[in-house]
Amino acid sequence: MTALTLEQARDLGAHLALPRGASVVAWDSPTARLVRAGLDLAAAIPGVGSLLDAASLRDPRVSRCVPTPAGALVLLSEGTATDPATYVEAVAHEVTHAGQIARVGAAQGAIDYLGSGELRADREAQAYVVGLFARYLVTGDLPTEADAMARLGGGLYHLDAGELELARGVVASGLATIAAGLSPPYAVALDVLAWLRAHAPEAIVPAEHRP
Repeated sequence: MTALTLEQARDLGAHLALPRGASVVAWDSPTARLVRAGLDLAAAIPGVGSLLDAASLRDPRVSRCVPTPAGALVLLSEGTATDPATYVEAVAHEVTHAGQIARVGAAQGAIDYLGSGELRADREAQAYVVGLFARYLVTGDLPTEADAMARLGGGLYHLDAGELELARGVVASGLATIAAGLSPPYAVALDVLAWLRAHAPEAIVPAEHRP
């Protein structure tokens, strides 16, 4: 067994982003700094600052997928800079959102996410399952349902009790699938597994997924 390197993690992220029209940028890159500066300016508009802060869009500790006219922009958190497993989990999660946005368009994706708690719960839960699977592949660690739901219910996504139960169903199903030795049925999860088998098979920890 050989641990995944940061270079491999970045190559995997680029591979996942390309077919979904997304760009992946590090938290300290010029692009990320420019985006945060623009968000800081937007925050001066009455009412906008509270929305940006509620979504943690200006927080470098939180990875985010931001729809733009040129395609989704995946802004990775500062925590991804030194840990390949964290990088892989974050990029798989956020590129899942990029795929969701690509299917409906940037404008509709933003409307869906901001305007419907049920759609937000479903899409976040799917992305969480994909991220957890990606981390599992390179660490062998699989969280409990309670741990996974603690992150979804922590307030970042503003989900009510009913929306959290919807998310719980998606997460529970995904965790059960992973525990059974299978890949969750999401395109990014399948792409992560295929890339690792082709380019870094020695980094796959669970024996059932090694080539």
